[in-house]
Amino acid sequence: MHCWKSHNVNKKYEFSRLFIISSFITLLVFVFAYVLMQSITVDPLKDNHFILFAVIFFLLYPLHKICHVIPLLKYYKHLKLEMEFYFYILPIIHVTIRNLTSKRRFATSLFFPFIVINIILVLAMFMFPNYVHYLTILLAYHVGICSIDMIYAKSLLSSPKGAMIEENEDGYEILIRE
Repeated sequence: MHCWKSHNVNKKYEFSRLFIISSFITLLVFVFAYVLMQSITVDPLKDNHFILFAVIFFLLYPLHKICHVIPLLKYYKHLKLEMEFYFYILPIIHVTIRNLTSKRRFATSLFFPFIVINIILVLAMFMFPNYVHYLTILLAYHVGICSIDMIYAKSLLSSPKGAMIEENEDGYEILIRE
C-alpha cells in the first residue's frame, strides 16, 4: 500500500482557526434554527430546568466523543484516548485508532455523532416546544463541535473507493493498494 494523501488538520488549520470556524458555525446554526422553530411553534417558552440544560450542555462533548467510538468498537484494543487542555480550561478529547481502518468505517465514525445526536435534539424540539430555546442552543453547540469532523471528512470522501485510513498524531493518511 502507498499513501494517496496525508491530511494534517492541525497543521493546515491550527486550533485557533478551527475554534473560530466552529464558533461561527454554531452562531449561524443557532440563529437559523431558533428563527425557524419560533415560526413553527406558538407555545410560550419556559425557563425552568436550567440545571438539566447546563448538565446536558457539559456532557454533550463527551457524549459526542463516545458516539465516535461506537462504530470503532470492533477495534477497541487499538483505540487511544487522550485529553488536552486549551486556554487552560477547555478540555479536548482526542480519539485515535492505531490500526488500519476502512474508509467506510472511518467515515461512519466521523458522521455517527452528527446524525444520532442531532436527530435526537431535533425530535426533542418538536416533543418539547416550550424548551425550544434550550434545545436550539444544544443543537447549535453540537453542530459546531461536528464542524471539525466535517473538515476531516472533506478529503476523506474524495479518496478512492477501497482506501484504508491510518491515523497518526497529526491527522490521518489515506492509503491505497498498488
